[in-house]
Amino acid sequence: MRIGTLQVMPLVACCWWLVALPATEAQSAEPSAVTNQPPAKTQSEPLAWTTDLQQALSHAKTDGKFVLLYFHGSDWCPPCVEMQHQVFDSPEFAQYARRRLVLVDIDFPEKTKQDAQLRQANLALKTRFNLSHDPGEGFPTIALLNTAGETVFQETGYSGGGIAEVLPALQRHTGTSDKAAQAAGFKNLGLEEFSKMAADRQNVILDVRTAREFQAGHIQGAVNLDVTALDFETKAAALDKSKIYLVHCASGIRSVKACEKLARLDFPNLYNLPGGFKAWVRAGKPVEK
Repeated sequence: MRIGTLQVMPLVACCWWLVALPATEAQSAEPSAVTNQPPAKTQSEPLAWTTDLQQALSHAKTDGKFVLLYFHGSDWCPPCVEMQHQVFDSPEFAQYARRRLVLVDIDFPEKTKQDAQLRQANLALKTRFNLSHDPGEGFPTIALLNTAGETVFQETGYSGGGIAEVLPALQRHTGTSDKAAQAAGFKNLGLEEFSKMAADRQNVILDVRTAREFQAGHIQGAVNLDVTALDFETKAAALDKSKIYLVHCASGIRSVKACEKLARLDFPNLYNLPGGFKAWVRAGKPVEK
């Protein structure tokens, strides 16, 4: 179903989005002698947001970017308005987003009328990304997807820390592109490819979460080796380097660090799951305790 079309969408409450209109004199000015050249983009131009996730994924795949979904309530949620103003309206975010992201606006306004079809589509996305079904909860939430549509990072809430609260996490995850991963000595796998390789019991499924996380649920046959433990590298050095290692954590941050450490120990066959165990669970893959 088509949710919408790519468009420039301000994402702030109605009392924030009033802007000065161009002077009427500009409308009557002489046209430029060169009419077939588009105006050059400036850093002050608003970012482009879409309401259509499928269209966003298509653009992301073409341009080699990630997709950022922003779940919010533009006209009733104070943390959402604050996050919009302090983060998404900042020049730092704009500079980063133009290079790395396709932006998707998933708004749940209460005072502003919204198209019924768009509202239903947004509710479906809210369910898909496991946000609370309670009307006033789960906002703001951001979710970062790779070009395969897999979630590599998701976080709910905003504490008012500005760009420094949000941007580093996005940079960590978008920095683990295929080229960056290969340069670091490992390869990122999509969920289905990771699942196929995990079915081969000759390969080692390496869960680098904590023992407590592992005990709460893990991929069948996985081996637990906590990357945050002081003896991680000592224990890792004793592993069979001739094996293929399928590395994952909860959401993809710690597994990248683990792959980097293992690569420095000369492990030649390292594969990372960017979405981590959370993506595995969301896809309905089998879990054991």
